[in-house]
Amino acid sequence: MNINQEGFGRRLDVIQKTLKQYNLKSTKVTPIAYVEHCPFYFNNYIYKIDLESPAVPATFPKNQSCTTSPPENGVSTIVLRMSNPLAEGLNNANRVENDVASQYLARQSIESAGLPLVVPAVYAWAPCRYPEVPGEAGFGWTISEFKPGSDLDAEFALLELSDAIDAVHQLAKIFTAIQKAKIPETVTRYGALTLDENGVIIGGQPPLLKGGPFGTYAELWVAKLQTQLADAENSSLLKGWEEGGARGRIDKYIAAGGVEKALQAVDNRRVLVHGDLTLNNVLYDKATKRITSVLDFDWSAVTHPCDEFLTGLWDIGGGIHERNEIFQPMLLSGDFSARPEGLSDEEVRKWEVAKAWDAAITQAGAIRPSDVTGVDGIQMLIDLEDLLCPFELSNEAMLKRFSDDVKLKKRQETEAKILKWLDTHGITP
Repeated sequence: MNINQEGFGRRLDVIQKTLKQYNLKSTKVTPIAYVEHCPFYFNNYIYKIDLESPAVPATFPKNQSCTTSPPENGVSTIVLRMSNPLAEGLNNANRVENDVASQYLARQSIESAGLPLVVPAVYAWAPCRYPEVPGEAGFGWTISEFKPGSDLDAEFALLELSDAIDAVHQLAKIFTAIQKAKIPETVTRYGALTLDENGVIIGGQPPLLKGGPFGTYAELWVAKLQTQLADAENSSLLKGWEEGGARGRIDKYIAAGGVEKALQAVDNRRVLVHGDLTLNNVLYDKATKRITSVLDFDWSAVTHPCDEFLTGLWDIGGGIHERNEIFQPMLLSGDFSARPEGLSDEEVRKWEVAKAWDAAITQAGAIRPSDVTGVDGIQMLIDLEDLLCPFELSNEAMLKRFSDDVKLKKRQETEAKILKWLDTHGITP
């Protein structure tokens, strides 16, 4: 059985009970973004719900923090999203709270910028109570606005170049508004968002790290590396890199202040970052050629602006990512004046898009990687983070796809890259 199919009926029961508490009834419940044969737990279970009668402002309580009332004429379709606490590598301490608070701040900023409200309104939500409340009844959830459109990642390569660049210009304005969201004075550290007992937005634990929030950007990065090492310890193949001597050198690098040294030129700015801003999380209407929604603030955080470029934007050539290796010098310098030689037709198109993206966020007044002093130190650390616990070498379902010889070879190759990284950056045995 599909790992995500187990519990399907129980989730439907929870949905009906949740709707009932708001006196709502469904006529149809449709899973969204459901991959039939996915071998991994979904991060979220998402359902489009058609209602028998519209949800109106009086349907939901008005005093729940970070929510918005439905329009006066009501809505007949909503989205219910259940955060899955069984998903691998996620911190559920305040994951739902971070999601709704981040969407709320982003939505406010987008509205202030005079842009279409592409971030869905959240009508109601509940925090994760699992495992204290066992089973699906303990899952956190949100009820939010349904936004029409299709995933832009499925459409982007098919668009005429002019339409693709136009979409990039739209996204640049949305991205800039999110980056310029006003961070509450009650949020003073690096991490994520949560809500206190009075519903005030405060700093919280990041959805992808244990602990926090953190006092400095360097502390956040130390937590990132230590999280990767902890995950590597749980890998039957990597075993925490204890075999072969790499682990001792990694620990020495961290203890000796290597992270702080790498980031010594980086400023202490903090902004709201989406955390997974890829075209898969953008909806697009082909008929109007407009972006209709930016979704999935599940991994949002308040952190350095450069972090947005580490986790997303690679599919438009704007991310600091191995898939954009050809464009890295341009991203880091902000100079797209000369097109690299020897590009394929596909790469030429991506270069044109990347150039348009950089120009668009410049015009919109966003912070770019080329605006960050010391960005090379951040790039250096992301290289190490990626090496410490590669998904294909740590996830047991992925490991089953490889023979023992292949697994050993991949492990040895990765360990050699770690040791080379340590040699390059001044840590000797």
